Amino acid sequence: MRTVYLFLLAASLLFVGCKKDVKSPAEMLEGKWIITSQEVLATVVAGDGSYLTFNACSSSCNGTDYKASDMTSGTFEYVLNNDATQIVIVDNSPDGGSYNATWDILELTEDSFRITGSTILGNLKIEMTKG
Repeated sequence: MRTVYLFLLAASLLFVGCKKDVKSPAEMLEGKWIITSQEVLATVVAGDGSYLTFNACSSSCNGTDYKASDMTSGTFEYVLNNDATQIVIVDNSPDGGSYNATWDILELTEDSFRITGSTILGNLKIEMTKG
C-alpha cells in the first residue's frame, strides 16, 4: 500500500512540475516581429529588415512599423479579434510601410506570425518571426 501512495505522490509531482505557462494570443502578439518574406502573385520576396512592433494593449492597442528600404517608421493602431483569426491594422501614416487593412491570421505562435490580406494585385501573405 505504501508503494501506491509513493507512486501517486511521484505522479502528481511530475504533472505539477511540467505545467507550462500558456500565453493568450494577445500576449503572443506583443513584441517585435521581423518580416522574413512577403508573397504576392506567387512571387516571394525575402525580408529586408522591416518589422512591426505590437505593444501591449491598455485602453487601446498600438504599435510601430519600420520600413528598412527607406529607413522610415510610423505608428498604427490594431484590433485582434477574440479568437485570433483576424487583426485589423489602422496605419496612421505611410512612413514605415502601409499595413492598413483587415488581415486574416494564418498562424500565431510565440515565434511565428503569418497573415494574409487582399490588395489590388491579389492576396498578400506576410511571414514574420519574433525578433
